[in-house]
Amino acid sequence: MTKNEFLTKLSHELGRRNVADAADVANEYEQHFSFKLADGYTEEEIAARLGDPSALAAQFDGASVSAGGRKVVTVIGLCFTDLFAGIFFTLLAAWQIVMAACIVAFTALAVCLVGGLNTFSMIPEMPYGCAVVFGIALLALAALSAVGSIYYGAFLKQLMRAFGRFHSNALASASGKATLPPIAVSVRLCPKAKRRLRTVVQISMAVFATAFMLAYVICAVSAGSLEFWHAWGWFNYSV
Repeated sequence: MTKNEFLTKLSHELGRRNVADAADVANEYEQHFSFKLADGYTEEEIAARLGDPSALAAQFDGASVSAGGRKVVTVIGLCFTDLFAGIFFTLLAAWQIVMAACIVAFTALAVCLVGGLNTFSMIPEMPYGCAVVFGIALLALAALSAVGSIYYGAFLKQLMRAFGRFHSNALASASGKATLPPIAVSVRLCPKAKRRLRTVVQISMAVFATAFMLAYVICAVSAGSLEFWHAWGWFNYSV
């Protein structure tokens, strides 16, 4: 059964049973097809894994099976799961903040180097030419970090959606109600966005590698030493 055949039959069965939010249910299954197709499955394989559309639609006709004891156990289990999941997602969100802070720091340092700014003498002294090239390398590094942050944010969002679906399906199953297809954890971006981000990564990596090596060469030549940081006394602190 192809994707269109499956969704057509499912929509027909949902409508015949007067299922509330039938369009939303069909849309969830359509998204499931899209995710699995992106993972390399064929339409026929996905449809076979989902089962008969008539049987799936029958789960949404409002009938439920009394399962009080099972639901209590499930709710207790989900409470513990939610506790650990909350801590886990908080740590993941904190790392997103760290990544954003790194982007700001790289960009600010690059602006200071290119603009010849050295507030509170926090940047080691170096020739302006070296500073400019290092600044370009840091701007490229900031762009790379920004792309990584975008992917990480998309992954975190998808992970939270997948956990939310697991949570709702667990409750629905314990209550004898219908469940929806699980949500894949992998990042889903439109092809156009993927191409643009890939281009930014490729250009940023090339610029960073070239600028960093060029900055090293310029600094070594200017200082007359391969270990220019020692020649310029970057780490010589007087007590």
